[in-house]
Amino acid sequence: MFNKNFALFSMFTRSELALCLLLSLVTFTSMLTGCVSDNDNIKEVPELNGLQMSLTPLARGVTKTATTFEQYIKNGLYLRSEQNNYAVDGVLESSALADKASAGDAGFSQTNVQQQGVAEGDRVKYDGEYMYIANNQYDFHILESSMQEQTQSSVRVMLRDNNGDVSEAASIPLNLPSANINSLYLNNNTLVAVSDLYQEQADYMNATYIATDSIMPTKAQFNVSLINVNEPKNSSTIGSLTFDGFVVDSRRVGDTLYVVSRYSPVVDDLVYAESKAEKWANYRRIMDTNISALLPKYRDQDGIERALVTAEDCYLPENATDKDGFDDMVTLTAININNPQQLTSACVNSQVQGIYATSSSVYLYSTNYVNQFFFDSKASEQSSVIHKFTLDGNAIDYVASGTISGRFDWHMSNLRFSEHNGDLRVITTAGDRFSGYQHKLNILRQNNNNLALVAQLPNASNPKPIGKVNNDGIVLEDIKSVRFFGDLAYVVTFLTTDPLYVIDLSDPMNPVIQGELEVPGYSSYLHPVSPTLLLGIGQNVGLGILEINNGQDLPAEDFPLIQGAKVSLFDVSDLSAPKEIRSLVFEGAYTPVEYNYHAFTSLATEDDSYRIALPFERWLTTSYVQEGGGIVYEWSQENFLGLFDISNITQGVSSAELNYIGNVDAIDTEGPFNHASAWDDRAILHYDDVYYIHGMQVWKSLWHSPEQVMGPF
Repeated sequence: MFNKNFALFSMFTRSELALCLLLSLVTFTSMLTGCVSDNDNIKEVPELNGLQMSLTPLARGVTKTATTFEQYIKNGLYLRSEQNNYAVDGVLESSALADKASAGDAGFSQTNVQQQGVAEGDRVKYDGEYMYIANNQYDFHILESSMQEQTQSSVRVMLRDNNGDVSEAASIPLNLPSANINSLYLNNNTLVAVSDLYQEQADYMNATYIATDSIMPTKAQFNVSLINVNEPKNSSTIGSLTFDGFVVDSRRVGDTLYVVSRYSPVVDDLVYAESKAEKWANYRRIMDTNISALLPKYRDQDGIERALVTAEDCYLPENATDKDGFDDMVTLTAININNPQQLTSACVNSQVQGIYATSSSVYLYSTNYVNQFFFDSKASEQSSVIHKFTLDGNAIDYVASGTISGRFDWHMSNLRFSEHNGDLRVITTAGDRFSGYQHKLNILRQNNNNLALVAQLPNASNPKPIGKVNNDGIVLEDIKSVRFFGDLAYVVTFLTTDPLYVIDLSDPMNPVIQGELEVPGYSSYLHPVSPTLLLGIGQNVGLGILEINNGQDLPAEDFPLIQGAKVSLFDVSDLSAPKEIRSLVFEGAYTPVEYNYHAFTSLATEDDSYRIALPFERWLTTSYVQEGGGIVYEWSQENFLGLFDISNITQGVSSAELNYIGNVDAIDTEGPFNHASAWDDRAILHYDDVYYIHGMQVWKSLWHSPEQVMGPF
């Protein structure tokens, strides 16, 4: 309940009302003037601290803090309404994720993941027989020479027969209006689809975060559908749960699906307040709202609504007072895939940027930018918080929090995290290119409910910074990629060349940079192939000069020219002297692996080799002279799947080779070209069969003759 003192000011007393009515018989104007004046003196919104994410450990709001969860969330709602008087407050979220080399033991590839034993959702899933491909209603394809919108999100099911040929086996509709499939999971014979639910498109485009008639965020929902696909042609829904909020990310461990979502409560009829009276009216409306109306709920497939969490179960900062507040809630929900009615949730009154998960724990992390725009990165004003929860089936328990300086940035930020032998290793960044970067490797160890910083690099014994320094001793290189592998961490920084740093973590109390290598370009994604071989995927970069409008040339190092996608194999057997074995460049191209490691496909074979498939996209130009003079330029999109082989993996790095096998082209010779972006392209490797998924179509080829393409199917 809200503070009882506030209730005294919520309305006139009976005597005051009687007085006003009596005065109205004498003179309406004088009565009105007198009463409003009195109200202005009484109705003052209590002084509150600024809206700010806390960096402290958590406690249940009914036990250890100086306020309640209800007061804290309502204070946050009011502070948000005041903030939204001036600007729309948006929160960037990240859904990109990836650690060990992913190879299928059954002769076929599977989704590339960060942590062994932790499944990650993706657009495509494969069980060795059926391919499941998410088909979203907001994906556009050219069909019959006209642009048509898919009417409903569904899952396309393709059957691979004993000869390796594919054909459509089924199309499974989700029966969810305005849905966009976020990710798919496959657990035995159960297909799990996690979908974002949007408003009708016309409204959605105009009101993604803020409703037209409200200063509060719009209501958002997502759905988790569980489908029995023992016989895909006769699939049946065994559970459909619709939740309040946005999906941040999800993971599956065994038979349990864990979904992290963000929820912002909505209070209707708040106004853009300028006067005291309007501010008081907003404040009272929020304080008078029942707490149950401010908490996220979920509905089952029968439409029965239930509370996802209760106020008593929610965590807030342990040092919270009744003058503090924050309106965002993060929920971590565990769903039993075999019995979706069994679910539990934990609630945190905080923000979340992303998650890092192991088979027994999940870390929620976010950065406090102290009301800065996210691109304003003063090192002294950035701190980040990490909350740790343990997982055991449907049991979710909060155990500890830690605060470190710096930020995680947004590019596949979860790859900056690694839990090893009980310690959490994480790399942070502070500063910017103008003032200089400070990259730090932090090692945190749990001590009661605190993730304590026990070691850091650079340090007094090893002061060398991560990233090259200029003549003034300032690091101008930002981090492009990070990957942990056992007792090692690989870090790529970039300005005009690619320094690959190898950090030895075998002594967690004394991390040290053992070696570094400079090569042109940079790697956006690092993939350990073995303890001695590392694959890097990114862009090749050459130096050039950009001419500006006034005719002056700027220094070449300020404007590197991107030449094309680059695939590199590194020898890291000698930690002090990493080497580049070979690199391959695809001029003018990019691969979505640079932004989402789920687009990376690999398969270990029995002949001591490692097969890799990467989708690429580039735009080509052709020109011709039109009749009457003048040159016409035409652009064309090229999409293809590049096949690579790393041979002699166990025979020593001196024998390892990176070979380009060829490419599978996504060409439709019998119909209009599918102009789908490569962003969601995927591949499946099954023995010698190669399947390339581009848009909603599938092309098939053979590993040793990729130029012979069949399809699309």
